[in-house]
Amino acid sequence: MEYLISACLFLIPAYIFRLRIFGVPTNVFEVAVGVLFLAFVVARISRHFRPDRKSTTVDSRLHGNDKPDKIQFGFSAALAVLFFAAAGVAVAADKTRALGIFKGWFLIPALLYFVIINIKPKIKTLVLPLFLSLLIVSVWTISQKIGLISTLFYQVGDSGFSDYIARARTFGPFESPNYLAMFLLPMMFATLPILTLAKKKTDKLLIFSLYLLPLFALYASHSLGGLLAFAVGSVGVIAFSLVKIFKSRFAGRGWAIVGLAVALIVVAVGFALVFSSIGHEVFDRSIRIDIYNYAITLIKSHPVFGIGLGQFQDSVRQISAGNLGFTLYGLAYALHPHNLFLAFWLYTGGFGFLAFITLLGNFFWNLARRRGDIIILAGSFAAMLAILVHGLVDTTYFKNDLSAVFWVLLAISMVFGSQNQIKN
Repeated sequence: MEYLISACLFLIPAYIFRLRIFGVPTNVFEVAVGVLFLAFVVARISRHFRPDRKSTTVDSRLHGNDKPDKIQFGFSAALAVLFFAAAGVAVAADKTRALGIFKGWFLIPALLYFVIINIKPKIKTLVLPLFLSLLIVSVWTISQKIGLISTLFYQVGDSGFSDYIARARTFGPFESPNYLAMFLLPMMFATLPILTLAKKKTDKLLIFSLYLLPLFALYASHSLGGLLAFAVGSVGVIAFSLVKIFKSRFAGRGWAIVGLAVALIVVAVGFALVFSSIGHEVFDRSIRIDIYNYAITLIKSHPVFGIGLGQFQDSVRQISAGNLGFTLYGLAYALHPHNLFLAFWLYTGGFGFLAFITLLGNFFWNLARRRGDIIILAGSFAAMLAILVHGLVDTTYFKNDLSAVFWVLLAISMVFGSQNQIKN
């Protein structure tokens, strides 16, 4: 089962390879998760038909617990997010598009999360495939930067990619340079525990030097939001580690880590405002401000139920009909609200937004209450922090690979370490 989990994690970027099964559009990553979930269900069912079905798992036997392991469903707030995302399908005008989004960006990642928290794999089962996937994407991006390769099959002939190449912005196998940065950042921090798998200092140094590849790929994307998130995430790794090492009682209080995360995000907001005023052309900044204003207008008119999954551009088209300049030049960029928090409110409604905020609080609180390898906990903390900081200026969840990484981080926060000084 752990090999199947590793295969799924390695194939996260493979969502770009699409296919149809019985007429239903899907992709390689979704098929892999489907096979994993099916194998998990079959294994659980077959356990009840074995002569030794009352036998316990290795972990329960080691801890003197004779009760069979129970199915874990994880954070209750995660289930609430799934519920309100499903409600976003009911609200949406285009049910087909909304169902596709719910399947690819909520249901499939949640199934992967569900299997991980029940199997409780070793850390190398999760980190090693993620690290290999990160390196492959980074090497692809660098090869693109130096001109060895150009565009993929679905990128050929698209004027947008030609424009990126003309401006020397790399995008790798993804849809834009910003999407590349949104993938690289949490993966860089989440895979830091791979350093603990190496025993020799020379091996650790070699592995650490490999992070120069995604760092250069991040720089080549020219994503200011990505660079800001990398800076805040790096500070987050150091700050979290210091709190855990020198103030264990302080770290044991969940509000300490939650407060640390909030404080770093508030600082990032200040830097984001500065970058937005000096880091973009006037035209680009004006379009982004218009998109934010339209997003807020939609929230005011749909505060409870939102507009439904995948309905942002259509909704903006309706309310911006009187703004000819935006309709001609800005509407094409209004595929999403360019803000993670606005997106969750619009797509899942006010209650879905509150469930999402609660889930984030659960995540940071849970990390605070855990003991164990600091680099695992600090890496997860920084990875989620990078998602949230970059999410101030972009939509860092609503895509196949980004949502998968988000749910994997939730699983890591529940599986590794010990809680309340009780060994797992």
